[in-house]
Amino acid sequence: MAREPTVVPADPAPGYGPALAYVDGFWDRLIRHQTEDRGTLIGLPRPFLVPSVDPHRPLFQEFYYWDTYFMTLGVWDTARDWLVIDAAENCLYLVDRFGFIPNGTRYYFTSRSQPPFFTRMLRLAHYAKVRRHDPDAEDFLRRMLTAAVREHETCWLGEKHPHERMKYRGLSRYHDINYSHFLASCESGWDHSTRCDGARPGTEAGRWLDFLPVCLNSILYARELDLEWAFDRLADPDRARYWETVSDERAAVMRELFWDPHREFFLDFDWKHGERSPCPSLAGFFPLWAGWATQQQADAVVARWLPKFLLPGGLVTSLDAFPGRQWAYPNGWAPLQWVVAGGLDRYGFGAEAEEVRRRWCATCAADFAARGTLLEKYNVAEPAAKPESGYYGLVEGFGWTNGVLVDFARRLGLMPGEPAPAD
Repeated sequence: MAREPTVVPADPAPGYGPALAYVDGFWDRLIRHQTEDRGTLIGLPRPFLVPSVDPHRPLFQEFYYWDTYFMTLGVWDTARDWLVIDAAENCLYLVDRFGFIPNGTRYYFTSRSQPPFFTRMLRLAHYAKVRRHDPDAEDFLRRMLTAAVREHETCWLGEKHPHERMKYRGLSRYHDINYSHFLASCESGWDHSTRCDGARPGTEAGRWLDFLPVCLNSILYARELDLEWAFDRLADPDRARYWETVSDERAAVMRELFWDPHREFFLDFDWKHGERSPCPSLAGFFPLWAGWATQQQADAVVARWLPKFLLPGGLVTSLDAFPGRQWAYPNGWAPLQWVVAGGLDRYGFGAEAEEVRRRWCATCAADFAARGTLLEKYNVAEPAAKPESGYYGLVEGFGWTNGVLVDFARRLGLMPGEPAPAD
């Protein structure tokens, strides 16, 4: 018997053609190339993409760590896919220079990092080199792998200043060299949300240093699988099995700490108090994307929680709304749509993944028709209404929205081109 879909399909979406044509013409406006340091800006050896060209404010005019990965999804399999390889080369340069990849290429960003998608970038770049039959593809992978292991062990598994991230039973937290909860939330990329506010969401300054985030540790699990894959690819089975063991150990602890059997959801863990966060968010879907959830857990998450999070315009970030918190209700963000859709596909919920993609693309297309540009975030509860602006307001552009829109449109068969491999 066929399984009934968890969510009801929305009305047919408007045409995506104008928004996709805008994205295709917009990439060149986001490309920068500056090899030398200048003021606070850190130079990079290769051209890079910035997130925004906002006609009103010169925001986000530097390389950003996790933004870059989602932008590479949009230039993949285009005339600009050389930027995929350049992104990986720039990450390697930053690891060689600083020992880790900073939040962004400003000196004032070197106190912290961002969600660590480097291994996903290097895999995508390696795929690009293999596709075009570059003779140095394996040498490229070897160079990247050395940097990725260094970043992983020094930064994300660090236990002492300045990288005091691994805090409890082998799991890690987001951090900042100043031991600032507020700046640690910036490292999470969710600046700012209600996730780590303790028992009183929206009323506290936040205790990000006290929580083991389910999203971060899921990303680290995926990285360890990437390292296993890379060492296998380079015929180094001993080191491949080492990372396989490390990822298995991480998964076992995560299943114990993050899974709430009563709420049937994955929640951040307060390691200081030994309890799970009371605040559900889309971070709870990262175990599906990374692949360490059991099928039974995934079934429960999708049945109980996907209908709560999937609103008319796409997936809402959290179920709590507080003024000034942009990574919360009613906002939806492109990278989270992409992660959740990928997790749904992984566990056999293809119809639900397609509905997530359709609703998000429809939101982007409809807002583009009204505004003539794409935004950093959207109100998915009422797609025609303004999103919660947070500290930055409504930023136009926008790199990761562009990249995810292209990837989703390809996966839905709405535009030509091969979607970027998901791992």
